[in-house]
Amino acid sequence: MQITETAIAQPTVSDGPPILRVTFHGQGGDCVTVDMANVESLAGDHSAAIARARAILVQTATFDVAVNEYDAQSNGDFDQVAVTAAHDQVGGMYVFEYRDGEGVRRVPPAHMPSLQIARDEAIRCAIELLPDAEIAMQTERDWLVRVYDQGGDLAIVIDGQEAKAASEADGASARSDAS
Repeated sequence: MQITETAIAQPTVSDGPPILRVTFHGQGGDCVTVDMANVESLAGDHSAAIARARAILVQTATFDVAVNEYDAQSNGDFDQVAVTAAHDQVGGMYVFEYRDGEGVRRVPPAHMPSLQIARDEAIRCAIELLPDAEIAMQTERDWLVRVYDQGGDLAIVIDGQEAKAASEADGASARSDAS
C-alpha cells in the first residue's frame, strides 16, 4: 500500500484507558488503523506515535495466520511453504527475521532493489523494535533483525547497538531539520 496520508487521533473511550489511534491512508481508499494503549509517553509526539504504530504493524505482520479454511481448522499446524530461491533482473528476494522476546519471527520473502535497501529497511525495523526488544536483550550486541539473501545465506545482522546509534542519528537529523 502506498501511504498518502497519516492521521493521528485520541478518540474518547467511555470505558477504559485512553488510546491513541494512528491511521495510515493509502491510494485507492485503503487504510490501516493502529490503536495503542499506554499512550501517556506519546502525547503530543507525533513522530514517536507513528514509529510505535509502524513497529506494531511490523510485529503483527509476522504472526502466523490461517490463509484458508483448511489451515483455520488445523489447530495451528500450518502447511509449510519454503522458498528455495527467488530473484529477478533487478534486486533480489530477502527474508527478514525479527527478534520477538525469546522467540524469532520470520516474514515471507520480500523483494528489495538492492542489498543496501534491504539493510536500510532492516535498520528502520530494528529502530522500531528497539523499545520492546531492550527488555529481552541481554547485551546491546544481541541481534534485533537478521536478513537472509535469496540463497538462504545470512546477509545482514542489525544488533541493538547499531539500532541505537541509527536512532540517535535520526533524532539528531530531525532536530537539525527542525531548526
